[in-house]
Amino acid sequence: MPRSSKATGTRGRPVPGHTVNPDGTIVMDQTIVHLIQSYRSEIEFSNAGGYHKLKYYLRRDYGHYVNHKKLYRLCSENNLLLPRNRKKLKRARMICQNRVINAPNRLWEFDIKYGYIHGENRYFFILVFIDVFLRKIVGYHVGLSCKAGDLVFTLDQAIAKAKVTDVDGLAIRSDNGPQMTSNMMKDYLADLEIDLEHEFIPPRASNKNAHVESFNSILEVEFLQTRYFRDFADAYAQTVGFMEHYSGRRIHGSLGNMAPLDAERAFSEGSLKIKEVRA
Repeated sequence: MPRSSKATGTRGRPVPGHTVNPDGTIVMDQTIVHLIQSYRSEIEFSNAGGYHKLKYYLRRDYGHYVNHKKLYRLCSENNLLLPRNRKKLKRARMICQNRVINAPNRLWEFDIKYGYIHGENRYFFILVFIDVFLRKIVGYHVGLSCKAGDLVFTLDQAIAKAKVTDVDGLAIRSDNGPQMTSNMMKDYLADLEIDLEHEFIPPRASNKNAHVESFNSILEVEFLQTRYFRDFADAYAQTVGFMEHYSGRRIHGSLGNMAPLDAERAFSEGSLKIKEVRA
């Protein structure tokens, strides 16, 4: 007649309460539970490492050969199982702070805007990075789409072209769009050699991104509303031309009625003082 297991309350062989390793050593179940709890206390295992994989971690790290069925039971009894539908762990986003900008490459704002291709009856996208101090376009992308990869590539090229270093203390600011909050963008910034902060404006607070919003308004009124685009190639060429006009020829009152590129040269030579920007 089979005996009942006091540990489980089911009929059958009693739970032994220990595991025998191939070398003959005995490890108690409570020791295994303690080791699993130790794994779960690490952030890397808070949402990863199911009981099947724990079997191999215990084998590699401690030399304990524990059957996966026993691991499941021990995890279940001690509330150490991962949820079947794992909750996505969100990384905290840095909310933009009030800044006083008194030099180039201290704060870049960026945003995505779309235009309409009349001859092809479809939209195209314009991503732009604006240096808040110089009002200069430091990088942009024009395409039939604008994905996280396009954003990362454009930012990387802009950083290289501007020769940004840790000394500059650059921060970038954007809204909470899917490209801006993508894992690709987060991973890129985490692996970047320089220390670069990405801060986000609060919802419905576009005034916190005022300089790139101002550029978008200029782009809409002075460019998109006055042009006809036959196809994407035409839209691309005309957009590039406007970008060159904006940085190289269009004057700004805040820059002493100079174009951004002229103001940049004058500022670096010490012949132009630009009022600090509060953003």
